[in-house]
Amino acid sequence: MSRTSFPWTRLGFAALVGVSLGLGWWGLALDTSDLPGRTWYDVVYHDLQLFVMGADPASGGGELSWQLQVARFLAPGTAVYALFEAARALFTGEIRRLRDRRARGHAVVVGQTDAADTVAAALVAAGHRVLRTPDAAGLHDVGVTGATVLYACGDDSTDATANVLTVAEAEHAVRQAGQGPERLYAHVSDPDLGVALQARHLSCAEPGVDFFTLDVIAAQALAVREVRRMVDAPGGPAPLTRVAVVGSGEFAKALVVGLAREWELAGDSVRLAVDLVADDAERVADALRARWSPVAEKIDLRAVPALGAGGLGAPDVVYVCHADEGTSLRVALTATRLWHGGPGSLVLLLDGLAGLTGAFGTEASRVLDNLDGRLRTVTMRDLLADVERADARAHADMYERIARAVHHVYLRNQRERGVGWGEVPAMVRWEDLPEDLRASNRGWVVGLPARLARMGATIAPRDGAPEVVFEGAELDKLAEAEHDLWESVRVAQGWRSGPVRDDAAKVHPMIGVPWAELPEANRDKDRDVVRLLPEILAEFGLEVVRFDESPVGDESLGDSGPVERSGAAT
Repeated sequence: MSRTSFPWTRLGFAALVGVSLGLGWWGLALDTSDLPGRTWYDVVYHDLQLFVMGADPASGGGELSWQLQVARFLAPGTAVYALFEAARALFTGEIRRLRDRRARGHAVVVGQTDAADTVAAALVAAGHRVLRTPDAAGLHDVGVTGATVLYACGDDSTDATANVLTVAEAEHAVRQAGQGPERLYAHVSDPDLGVALQARHLSCAEPGVDFFTLDVIAAQALAVREVRRMVDAPGGPAPLTRVAVVGSGEFAKALVVGLAREWELAGDSVRLAVDLVADDAERVADALRARWSPVAEKIDLRAVPALGAGGLGAPDVVYVCHADEGTSLRVALTATRLWHGGPGSLVLLLDGLAGLTGAFGTEASRVLDNLDGRLRTVTMRDLLADVERADARAHADMYERIARAVHHVYLRNQRERGVGWGEVPAMVRWEDLPEDLRASNRGWVVGLPARLARMGATIAPRDGAPEVVFEGAELDKLAEAEHDLWESVRVAQGWRSGPVRDDAAKVHPMIGVPWAELPEANRDKDRDVVRLLPEILAEFGLEVVRFDESPVGDESLGDSGPVERSGAAT
């Protein structure tokens, strides 16, 4: 019997009770043997009275046997200990709830779903304290007003707005208390609804609330890992690299988008060929091309109705990610045509079956064979660990993701113009970008709704319609505002004017120069920032939509919000 199933404390308590009863019975039997009419029932009754300090033979004083002397102290002590443990068990839950209500600096996860478990596990793995509640009714008990972040991850299969309502309720509680989480995140299982909600919230310019889909975040993390693995392989990427994505669920679609976006930065004219293998692959592929410009422009996406169709050879890497994990497992273990690649060429997504990941291997202790190293397993929790953060968050929020997209578009366009990695401070990946440029990117996103509102426009999910084009006087007026705001951000960061640019000393020659007096090349850079707005939003599955189909006049433009330039600045 294990220690967990039979604790030593319980065994010790039972022993004390037994010793107390035994010594009491022995002592009472000796000390009351000369009492007239005494029966064994009397001995047993008085023995039990010892636990409440009421046994008459032991209460009258005088000479007592050593057995009864020990028992009359040991029995009450045992009773007091039992009362203490009972009280502790009775009030432990209430004490814990009181402590949780007063907690500070923790993360709150709402829900009893796989998504909630995954987010909570990622936060705990990153060293953060996590308090959980099954629904919004328990927010007070988990100290929502003292938390730094809240994730609403309840079941939204029947009510798509369930987690949105939880976040709204938490935001109301925070507003009333005047304190609480700075960031509130709602999990939305439907990515299309998630993008629509993000668009509407982004138009409010209020950082701190976000809507996310776990499949999308995990797929993007996998795409980053896989593209770097391909590019960093000996000899670099092949002239034409082929991968296959088996499945058409949300993770599979997000993986295609993630691979397309990351491959943009792989370099030169190398293109990635992606086979989407599913019964409805043609429909899904068309929808991905319409929504995501990198899918339409940067990869060769081919719809394949079934494994082995199309007449092409085996892909270099196959990602098996059906919506049903049992189907994925069956495909990976039975479709032998997928086993002909090199090490790690067959990637199997497991989440609910995550326990199986440790069963595959090549060590002596393995339970299942990993096809001689060809099979790799990944889980949502592993992928979420790729985006661990110092603060209590399990993922980058919407504002930071769009800020990354701003920098991503900048890098891609600079690469297309022949600018090499590291030639200027901004020509590095986001992870290596100086914090002042990151902050500028975020500020650009926060100020975006104000600029769009002055243009009579807003943000919506991308549907393949013609993109809004800025030109003529409208373009120049917006470009001038971009320069003014770039300058204000730089000055706020401690930059000053000087004859020669010096990033270390924060000196820039274009600070203090009116836009009309800038060299034409510098003004073109400001115009580029405006022209690239539709492209930046397209990277995020969004687009600019005018309320009025005709462009607004100059008089309505005014100045706009903060602007970032990741080195595209003048």
